[in-house]
Order: sequence, then C-alpha cells, then structure tokens
Amino acid sequence: MARLAQTVRDFWLAMTRRQSARQAPPPEVIVHDPSAERPHDLDDPFFDPKVQSRMAGVIADNAAKKN
Repeated sequence: MARLAQTVRDFWLAMTRRQSARQAPPPEVIVHDPSAERPHDLDDPFFDPKVQSRMAGVIADNAAKKN
C-alpha cells in the first residue's frame, strides 16, 4: 500500500512540476561555461578542445623554429 501511495505522489508531483522532498538537493558548486551556450560552427575543425591544444602546439613549435 505504501508503494502505491508513493507512486501516486510521484505522479502528482510530476504533473504539477514540483520536486519531491525525497530528491537530493542540487549541488552547491555550479560550473558555468559561457562558451557552451554560444552557437557553434560544426564545420569548424577547431571546435574540439583537443584539436585546439594540438594546433597550439604545432603553432608554438613552428614559431620556435623560426627564431
């Protein structure tokens, strides 16, 4: 019977878009990445952070060779 009552309560909370008191509280630390909210050019090869890091290394190596 308790399980049925909990199911009905969970359904009611979902319909009214309220949170259950049983749910864990949200984390105290929130990581905000403003660049994640901007539109991205999916054809841009430098979109991937790993590619950006590798290309930065290539550019730095070439700049060191010229000096």
